[in-house]
Formats: sequence, C-alpha cells, structure tokens
Amino acid sequence: MDLNGEHSRNMIFYDIKCNLTAQQSFARLRTAFGDEVPCKKTIYNWFAEFKCGAVDLNNELRDGRPSTAMNNKNIDAVRPMIEPDGYVIYHEIRASLDIGMTQIPLILHKYLDMKKLCSRWIPHNLTEAQTTVRVA
Repeated sequence: MDLNGEHSRNMIFYDIKCNLTAQQSFARLRTAFGDEVPCKKTIYNWFAEFKCGAVDLNNELRDGRPSTAMNNKNIDAVRPMIEPDGYVIYHEIRASLDIGMTQIPLILHKYLDMKKLCSRWIPHNLTEAQTTVRVA
C-alpha cells in the first residue's frame, strides 16, 4: 500500500488522540512505512495544526494559478514555434500559450531538450542524421 498525505494525516491525528508526541509519531510511522513517510517537519506542522483545533484531514485549497502549464498539449505547441528558425523569445511563447514565464524554460530545457546558442534554440543532442553529416 502506498502511503499518501491523507493516510499520514489520519495516523498523525490518531497519535494525537493517543497522547503521543510528534517525535513518537514520526518514529512510529518511520518504523512502519520507512522512507514513504513525510519528513519530520511536515509531521510537526500537522501536529501543531491538530493541537490548535484543526480537524480537517484533507488538504485545504490553495490560492494561485493551478498547475496546468505542464501538459502534453503545451509541450507539443512549443515545438513547432521553435523548429522553423529557432529564433523565438519567451514572451512570444507566453503570449501564444498563456502560460507562466517560469514554465517556459522548463518546457524548453527539460521536456524538449533544447538549449540556447547565440539567441537561437537548438536541440541539445544531435539527431542521427546530424551526427552522420558531422562525422563524414
């Protein structure tokens, strides 16, 4: 069984009801689940929340923009913008896809494996055809 956040919070809440300390709860969870447990700081934070009277075991909704930029649709949309000549700037990508500026370098570097050389986006690794031309 995989341990998720809700399971952890349930067990932490149970430990509070059994009058265990945060350290005892962490040790008990670590013994039972090993490295799957949340870090000690997370367990201490939940202990503090529950001690203050919070009984909601689910994560609260967070403010801010939902993480929707990192999807195959956006990644596939960036590729044709770069391929014709490679001269495209972040603002052009942002304007056409309506995604955050921090997501664009991640898409380009991590998912498309591109790097910038002299203001132009190029593939980080050469294709088989490019390798053959350069070796020959």
